[in-house]
Amino acid sequence: MKNYLLIIFSFFLFQQIAAGQTHTVKGTVSDEQTGELIPGANVLIKGTSKGVATDFNGIYSIAANPNDILVISYLGYKTIEVPINGKNIIDISLAIDASQLDEIVVVAFGTQKKQSVVGAQATVKPAELKTPVRDLTTAIAGRLAGVVATQRGGGPGADGANLFIRGVSTFASSPQGPLLVVDGVPDRSINNIDPEDVESFTVLKDATATAVYGTRGANGVILITTKNGRAGKPVVNIEMNSAVTKFTALPKFIDGPTFMTLYNEGLTMRGQNPTFSQERINLSATGVDPDLYPNVNWYDVLFHDLGTNNRLTINISGGSEKSTYYISAGYFGETGLFKTGNVESFNSDLKLDRFNFTSNVNVNVTESTKLDFGVNGYITNYNRPSAGVANIFNLATSTAPHIIPAQYSNGQWPQLQGTLASPYMYLTQSGVTNETNNVIRSNLRVTQGLDKLIDGLSATAMFAFDVNSLNALTRSRTLPTYWATGRDDDGNLITEISSTGSENLSFELNRFGDRRFYIESALNYKKIFGKHDVSGLLLFNQSDYRDASSRVETYTAAIPYRQRNVVGRVNYGFQGRYFAEANFSYSGSDNFVPSERYGFFPSFGAGWVISQEEFFKPLEDIVSFFKVRYSYGHSGNANITDPNNRFLYLSTIGNSGEYTFGAPGSQRTYTGFGETRIGGNVRWETSYRHNLGVEMNFLRDNLKLIVELFKETREDILLRDYTIPYVSGFTVGNIPFNNVGETKNKGIDITLDYNKAWTEKNFFQLRGTFNYNKNEVVKDGSPEWRYPYLNRTGQPISQRFGYIATGLFESEEEIENAAIQSGDVRVGDIRYKDLNGDGIINSNDQTAIGYGSLPRIVYGISLGGGFKGFDASLFFQGVAQVDFNYAGGFGTTPFSQGSSYGNMYSNVLNRWTPNNPNPRPFYPRLSTNQTETTNYYTSTWWIKPADYIRLKQAEIGYTLNGEEYNINSFKKLRIFLSGTNLLTFSKWDFWDPELGDGRGASYPNISTYNLGVRVTF
Repeated sequence: MKNYLLIIFSFFLFQQIAAGQTHTVKGTVSDEQTGELIPGANVLIKGTSKGVATDFNGIYSIAANPNDILVISYLGYKTIEVPINGKNIIDISLAIDASQLDEIVVVAFGTQKKQSVVGAQATVKPAELKTPVRDLTTAIAGRLAGVVATQRGGGPGADGANLFIRGVSTFASSPQGPLLVVDGVPDRSINNIDPEDVESFTVLKDATATAVYGTRGANGVILITTKNGRAGKPVVNIEMNSAVTKFTALPKFIDGPTFMTLYNEGLTMRGQNPTFSQERINLSATGVDPDLYPNVNWYDVLFHDLGTNNRLTINISGGSEKSTYYISAGYFGETGLFKTGNVESFNSDLKLDRFNFTSNVNVNVTESTKLDFGVNGYITNYNRPSAGVANIFNLATSTAPHIIPAQYSNGQWPQLQGTLASPYMYLTQSGVTNETNNVIRSNLRVTQGLDKLIDGLSATAMFAFDVNSLNALTRSRTLPTYWATGRDDDGNLITEISSTGSENLSFELNRFGDRRFYIESALNYKKIFGKHDVSGLLLFNQSDYRDASSRVETYTAAIPYRQRNVVGRVNYGFQGRYFAEANFSYSGSDNFVPSERYGFFPSFGAGWVISQEEFFKPLEDIVSFFKVRYSYGHSGNANITDPNNRFLYLSTIGNSGEYTFGAPGSQRTYTGFGETRIGGNVRWETSYRHNLGVEMNFLRDNLKLIVELFKETREDILLRDYTIPYVSGFTVGNIPFNNVGETKNKGIDITLDYNKAWTEKNFFQLRGTFNYNKNEVVKDGSPEWRYPYLNRTGQPISQRFGYIATGLFESEEEIENAAIQSGDVRVGDIRYKDLNGDGIINSNDQTAIGYGSLPRIVYGISLGGGFKGFDASLFFQGVAQVDFNYAGGFGTTPFSQGSSYGNMYSNVLNRWTPNNPNPRPFYPRLSTNQTETTNYYTSTWWIKPADYIRLKQAEIGYTLNGEEYNINSFKKLRIFLSGTNLLTFSKWDFWDPELGDGRGASYPNISTYNLGVRVTF
């Protein structure tokens, strides 16, 4: 029995001794998704302070007891615990923690914890910007609440969108778009940034977020940072995309016989005799002789059905604890839908090629000194017909379908004197313009920790230099043209020359360029004192920009633009519950008189995380996060749209008429001088903005809601002061500019996000955005109009004015009893409302009509999901409370230049006739240029709704993980199909409703169908 007890005692003693013995545990720490090894990850023994960090290769080694538990953590990843269980080798994979990644957000001149932000800002995931299009701006609309984007065309190299933050708050005399900041440097364009290189995309919307930009922040700010490397082994990504493109919509023309028939109708409807005989109409209809009796659809002649674009990106990133790098190169090429001719001396393809490059290097020089150096840029080569892209569409709408063919069968180019030559000749034979644009941007930043002086203090300095050069080479010609009068006895065309021309190409070379210097230095402070979180910023920056582009026409415009700014900011947080921020900018611009050159722009914001309060605990299972924030502040706008209007405080002298001296017979005329502009004591415009925001999370943070209410007053807007009477001696040309404009703007932004991930490969996402704004003119520098309804004040900015159409005249009696309208008035013509009751329709009867071409409501809905490697996503974008003016001109106004000049859209078929007395057709009773009517005045009749909802993007793909299938040649392989502008639902479907006011005679937006492959090594 004693021996048995001794054995048991010895066994337990051995176990205790073994448990107390340490041994070495080794292994690696890697990214669960990419397999990339993670250097610098923390490996701790639970319950102790003992730990190590992984080395450059992601390897760790630690002495531990067999029963210890390892705790592994790294910024941006979920912390995990792994029992040792006596093992000697333990390899660990960490999963990305999206919530941690969201903790730090980009703000003006730095970063902050997301929870502490009290300003209004919105971010979008860079992956959502990766669409098969050239211009980054076209991927934004509907993805970010508060951003209004309108794309007015889709031609290669001219497909950018106009961006506005919370709509428009100022007049067109000042810039209306946001300040663009790339890698901390203001005024860098974003159109040609490769989405592959974008690390973060942030929009700053309220005063607290933008006041620090002083005289440049009033219209909002867009911040973009490009990617940096991460420590670890090199990671290589290669992505290839190939797509076909087509027009989203293209207006349809009537054919030649229909044109002649309707022209006759326009004459007979006004009591005149027809011009074209039925025999002449039949000759075009049968196609018996396309030279003498053509019937041409010019869009079919000029355009292909499909174009192409291709994209290739390659990037490599990696590094060590001492330094990291990110290097990328990209190519984007797009061919338009224009046809080309067989010309050996030049290539007039409509084509754009762009080459991008980015290189960001970050070096930890010492433990407290960091150096960041970045160089990026692009080269574009843009080729087009020398006649111009927009002009091709104008030519197509200006050339009748029954007058000339595209080209005579004998090879000569046709033209009827008094009209235009063949659009096909201008497209294929006029020559070529080739533009090469080279842009290089560089920035060098040094950050020095000063903890040895004051704990939490650091200093940073940055220098940036950008240069842009453009070379435009044009070789053009105008060929001889002819007019066919008949055929000889042998059937050959008889022609006479219409215009002499030349086969020789002329030569023109233009060179433009600009450069920018930017310097910045700052002190940053950040420290946590128990429950108190305090941070501060004091910063100075200055920019120097020299414009030498084609828009510079005077010496004044060529003088460098200079801006200077001193910024201060203080942030305070208590217990992660209460937050406050106060900041200011003391900002100066050289546009103004020295006494008005600098302005002070303060702001204040506060936030309260209510869900952190004890009384909220019973609700935390329903509402896991609840935050309320408010901000108010000032920001400015010192820029002007026209560079030739700089230095408005200076008076200018110029030619001012002629003076004649001397007796009759010996008189001499001299040119006089006068003040062409009177200088004034002008200054910047100022924005005063309120913002109230509410953030709420539900369903364990899977569902997130952000609601923002905003109100803005804009004062001191620079406008010509037309309240000054002309009896003062001023003229229309030299009325001075003054700070006389004032506007108001208010609205709401809403963002709703739902994200549910069961595993890395099985997930569902839903995102909705909505923004509404309405602006109003308070003062516009104009005197009171004769009638209140003519006043521009009280109306939206750029409000459209015209007549109110009450319908069509239905009887002669109605015409006799109605107000007098000029010209020929008959049954079926448009009737207008006599607003002042004087019995005459004239300009005094105009009033505000329609919403305008900039939408008040913009919204987006995106949804996507993944299952076992497959993923799919849809993004719908829409606008509302927007319309456009169906403007008069070729294609839209029937026969405005007679029977042989001008084309006509097919919607003219929906018209009023005695046999079809539709009270609301598209067109009223037809007429020609031989009869004056009032039918084509700007009126509510021609205001058309432009609301739409569009399937902006769709994508489906499959991702193959190499490690799961023991494939060593790659880490990941993804194949996907994607498309943009795939479907559009709108009441207006004759052309793309996004094109805005006009005749639809412009290069339409593009639908893209793309196949892509992405490989990670």
